[in-house]
This record gives sequence, C-alpha cells and structure tokens, in this order.
Amino acid sequence: MNLAVDSEERKLIRQKYRKLVTECHAFLNKENTGTLRQAFTMMLEVHGRKLLDNREPYFCHAVDVACIVAGEMGLGFVSVVASLLNGIPSAEANVQEFYRKNKLDEARIINESLKRIRELPTERLPGNAENFISLLLSLSSDVRVVLLQLADRLQYMRTISSLSEPLQKLVSAETSNLYAPLAHRLGLYRIKSELDELSLQYSNPAVYEDIESRIRKAETKDRDFLNSFLEPVTAELNRLGLDFIIKKRTKAVSSVYAKIVKQEVSFEEVYDLFAIRIILNSAAANEKADCWKAYSAVTNIYTPEPKRLRDWITIPRPNGYESLHITVLGPAKRWVEVQIRTRRMDEEAELGNAAHWRYKGQRGAVETGEWLSSIRKILENPLEADAELSKGQKPASSSDMIYVFTPEGDLKKLKAGSTVLDFAFEVHTNIGSKCSGGKVNNKIVPIRHQLKSGDMVEIITSKNQNPNIDWLGWVATSRAKNKIKRYLKEAEFKQAEAGKEIFRRKLTQLKISNADEAINRLVAHFKLSGPLDLYQQLAEDRIEPSQLKEILIVNPKEAKDSDEKAEPRLPAKPESRSPNRTSENVIIVNESSEIEGYKLARCCNPVMGDEIFGFITVGDGIKIHRTNCPNAARMKSRYPYRTMEAQWSTPAEGTYFLATIKISGFDQLGILNTITTMISNELKMDVRTISLDSKGGRFDGIIKVSIRDKKHLEFLLKKLLTIKGIIKASRLSTSS
Repeated sequence: MNLAVDSEERKLIRQKYRKLVTECHAFLNKENTGTLRQAFTMMLEVHGRKLLDNREPYFCHAVDVACIVAGEMGLGFVSVVASLLNGIPSAEANVQEFYRKNKLDEARIINESLKRIRELPTERLPGNAENFISLLLSLSSDVRVVLLQLADRLQYMRTISSLSEPLQKLVSAETSNLYAPLAHRLGLYRIKSELDELSLQYSNPAVYEDIESRIRKAETKDRDFLNSFLEPVTAELNRLGLDFIIKKRTKAVSSVYAKIVKQEVSFEEVYDLFAIRIILNSAAANEKADCWKAYSAVTNIYTPEPKRLRDWITIPRPNGYESLHITVLGPAKRWVEVQIRTRRMDEEAELGNAAHWRYKGQRGAVETGEWLSSIRKILENPLEADAELSKGQKPASSSDMIYVFTPEGDLKKLKAGSTVLDFAFEVHTNIGSKCSGGKVNNKIVPIRHQLKSGDMVEIITSKNQNPNIDWLGWVATSRAKNKIKRYLKEAEFKQAEAGKEIFRRKLTQLKISNADEAINRLVAHFKLSGPLDLYQQLAEDRIEPSQLKEILIVNPKEAKDSDEKAEPRLPAKPESRSPNRTSENVIIVNESSEIEGYKLARCCNPVMGDEIFGFITVGDGIKIHRTNCPNAARMKSRYPYRTMEAQWSTPAEGTYFLATIKISGFDQLGILNTITTMISNELKMDVRTISLDSKGGRFDGIIKVSIRDKKHLEFLLKKLLTIKGIIKASRLSTSS
C-alpha cells in the first residue's frame, strides 16, 4: 500500500479491517481471505483520504457498507467485494485484472450498475416506491445491486448528523419515501425500522424528541404492569414444556408517529405501545404446533380480540414473514399485543430473505441462482395488503419496462424496446407528431433509436414533420401506435376531402352530371379499391386532374365542345348572406367569420374590397386569400388545380373584418392614448389589440382593428398619419 498514513489512521484502518473480517468469518477461507485483503488495499489506494459530503472518510463508509452487507443482510463474498470496490472505475487496468484473476465478473457487473444509479438525477427520483424499485431492477438483472444500494443508504443515514439541516431533511424524506419501503418489501424489518427512525429524527426532530420522551416515561410507568402480565404466561409455557424466551418490545418512535397521523389519535390512544414477543426454540417439524400451543396458553389466561388475530404461520406473507399476532385484554383491562414465532422465524423477520436461505445451507453461501431469483420475485410483486407501498399497484415485470428521464429530471416508464419516438408520444401527442430526432445523454440520435433505463432524453421537433406509415414499425408502446394510427386515419380523411373537391370541380368544368358513373369508370381505369382511393390519389397528385378529361370524355369532339361551350365564369348575385359557389365554380364570400367550408386566411387577412381567390387545403376546407398574399404565387404555381375564383358580395349590415396595421414614428408622451381615442371615440371603430414598442425615442406598433371594407381601412390609415408623431401607417400582409 503506497498511501502514507500516520499512527491514528493506521489504527483506524486496522480496526475497520478486523471488523470486516469478523463480519465475513462465516464464508472466509484461506483463498478468498487474500482476495478480500487485496480488494481492501485497492480501495484504500484509490480513495485515500477522500471524504463524503457528510465528512466521513470514504474508505470507512465503504467498509461499513460491506459489513452491513455481510452481517445485517447475510450476503456473501461477491457482494462484500462489490461493496468495497464500489465507486472505483472498473475500466482501470489494475481493477480489470483483479476482477479477471479472481473470477469476480459478477462483482464488476454489480458495480457498473451501481455507477449507473449514481449518475441518475437523484433530485428527481420517483416519489413512488413501486416505480423506484422497478427503476433499480431495470438498471440491472442482478438484485444484489438493489441490496447494496439499500446498504449504502443505511450507512449514509447513520452518519447524516454532520450534514446541513436542509440537506438532512431532503435526504430523510427520500429515505422515508423510497428506501424504507424497499427494506419493508425485502422483509428487512430491522433495517426498515432504523431507516424510519433516522428519517423522522432528522426531518422532524421536535416531534421525534417529544414522542421518544413520552415512550420513556410510559416504559417506567408500565414496567410493573408488564411483569404482572407475563408472570402467569411464563408459568403456563413452562408447564407445557416449551423451550422459549420472552422479549418486551417497545413500539418505535416512527411507528407511533405513523399511527398518530394515520388514525388521527393522540399519543395516549396508541394502545399497542408495548408488545410481548414469545420466541420458541423448536425443531423444524414442530414449529407450527408449538406456536399454536403458545397461543392457547396466552388466550387461556387472557381474553383475545378475534378481529386482531394475524395468522402468518399458516399462510406467510409474500415476502416470507411468519408470525402469529394476537391482541388480548390484560390486567386493568388494558390491551396487549403478543407475537409468537420460532427462533428461525424471528431471525428471518429481522434479517429478511437471506436468513431463510441460510437455514437451507451454510451462511455466506446464499448468493445462489435460486436465492437471487426468489429476491427478484419478491421485489417485482408488491404485497397485496401492504399500505406502506404505493397503493397496491402491481407493476409489470421490470424486465418488461424501462425508466428514462426528461431533461427536467421527470421519470417516464416505457415498455422495453421503446424508442425516442415512443418517448416523444409519452410526453405529449403534439411533440410525438412533430418529433424529428432526439438527444439521448446529450448525443443526437434518430427517432427509431432504442432507449435503455437511466437514459436522459430530449426531443427534437420540426414543424414540417408529420407521422407516416413507417413510424408504426419504429414504436413499441400501444400509446404511440394508437396516436400514429389516428393521425394517419385523419390524414387520409382530410386528403380524401381535398381530392373530392378537386374531383367535383373537374366534373363541373367537364359538364358531367353523373358523378357515380364517372367514379366507377375512373376506379376501373386506374384499378383502384374505391372512391376513397381515387380521392386520395387526386389529393396526393398521383392522378393529375387533366387525366380525368381524357378518360371521362371519350369522343374528342365532345371534349372540344365541353371546353368551347363552357359559360364564362361570372359571379351570380347571392340570394343570401352565406358564402356560396356560382354555377361556374366561383366562390361568393360575404362573411368575415369562419363559416362551414370557408375560412379567411390568416396569412393575409383579406377584407371586403380586396382581390381574392380560394384555395382548397388538405384537411382545413377552402381558405380565402388576397391575390397579393405572400403565399399566392407558390400556391398557384404548384397547385393550380386547387385554386378557385372568388369574389365579394355586398355584405350584410354589421359585417366586419379583422385588419392588422403597422405604425411607426417618434415616441411622445400620451401617444398611445391619442391613437386609441381617435380610433375608438372619433372613428367609432373596435380596437381588438394594440401594442407599442419604444426604443431610442422611436416607436413601432401593431394595431388590430375591425373594419367594414378596404375603403374603410384606407380611410383609417390616412387618419392615423394625421396624428402628430406617426410617420408611417401601413397594412400588414400577415396577422402576426
């Protein structure tokens, strides 16, 4: 060891090493003792005098965690080595050689998984215990990762006193919400109780001290009562020839607090403050019979409360917990809880599932495939009647799910095999529909990139992106598939509607009145599945409108006549205020609001008096544009068959259009008030919005106002230019 240490440090190192060897004595032999010492030395050389944020030397923390793993959890050699080397990069040559030479690849894999857990955004870990357990399991197939993470948290909580008060509260809340339920699930009740105690002690010290003081006073007061309660019970158990010991258990401070909060009672109303535990030293074949003998002995002396009987001997809890609980009415009409179990049951209750397997073999040899499988099964299946875990929800197997994070640290649960596209649809349908790629752990990836647990995912979107049929092969979740299918179905319908309008216009132009016959002829000619297919191909330009004439007008003279005899497209006088088409396909528009089939385009905001045309959109009906709209040239050149003539009719009284005006000039005191007064009071116009941006003595502004027609708008522009300070007033081409 190259680390230079003084006498005090050397003394501490030796003390820690002796403690470690003592805890591991059950599975140490000549061969692996040397390996353990090598791992211990490597840990010292790497961490040296490094301190944790709680000021504890890192090597002390690592050794103490390894001692918890071996002594309090009953795990074996692989887990101890993994605990010692946790935090040491496995990519380093000497570490790789150590794992390879000593055939400790399992320890390497455990530590790589623990590294992934450390890299998670811990400030936003799931607040739900079930999701937390599933997240841990999804990061590794080896459940020892979960146990080592729990041991690490237990040791950290034992040394939390040196942290700042805000950090103590934060860590305590996380421990209470996530790690204590995890210990409970594993049946590690001693560890669970300690985590709960420490969490309450540091998150709410005043409450903790108050309850602890009350419990101490009650213990002194009730000592004689418990002795008098036990005297006849002890005599009866001896008479039955049972080998037993009796423990007097005081309810933990955190348990008392939980009962006070949950049941909304006072401290004095917590009647099961003390419990009696009868522990029998019975042979395996006689365990159940002896427990029921002890039950009979107690209930023959004191009256039981049948509703409080808990028989976990006949049918143990899913995590393996076995015990017989009964509440009886003792002297002075006080209720007392009695727990009856064997020594084996008691050890398993304290040390969890590992103790169960130690009874089937030698201590330290519990890390078998069967044992690991049993632990994973317990973790993957929440207890049916467990109120301390998250509301009894039964999650899918962790191997079927992955857990990934948003850039803000929010956790998303997805089906295994999910891609960036699945994640995007999980966040929001609109984000999924516009997803063009993603950043996974700050690396740009395509939308079909498969995610894994612990990934940090950011979605890249594009306004030009839309779902297509290929996307269905790039997603794994039902949500994403359903959203994509819905979009495709809606898109097909919108395309069909646009194609149908193109078809209708062409028939009108060709003077064909029998639409059904025309459809049948076209479907047969192009070998299509039906009218919907025809409409879609027209909308997608796969069939040109010009082709319809060649197919539908069989006689060339007839085709020529259809062109020559076509009446000029003059607008008909409308009989009502509703927009309509003339017999020659000219749209007559006389409303400013959106009416069925027609909308005023927001890109140019046409008003009465503007020269206009109609454009058939895919999915949004017909839009009315100004002929000098910024988009007009593109629409007419690319989609000439979708453009339609349109004209204004005389509007009804009270019809108004929205116009957007841009003004600029010199900033003067009260300029905004002058503008609004002129428009609203003098000109009696309705101002929808007005905003001014002033900088360097100049201002620019946008006014949205309701006007009757183009002449009305031009009149307003002239009036605005008469206001002192305004040097320019013009109509905006767009609504922005």
